[in-house]
Amino acid sequence: SVQFSNHTGYPTFKGQILNGEQLWDLVEGLEANDLLYYTHLLTGYIGSV
Repeated sequence: SVQFSNHTGYPTFKGQILNGEQLWDLVEGLEANDLLYYTHLLTGYIGSV
């Protein structure tokens, strides 16, 4: 997974590629704050086509 400041089509963007452990850390943070239950979730990223 990735987390970026904005779409990579812009001249500049900041962020990083997450490994599995880093992604799981985010999930655990959501769980600790009881934020795992949503009615809607928007995801998606295509790095290249």
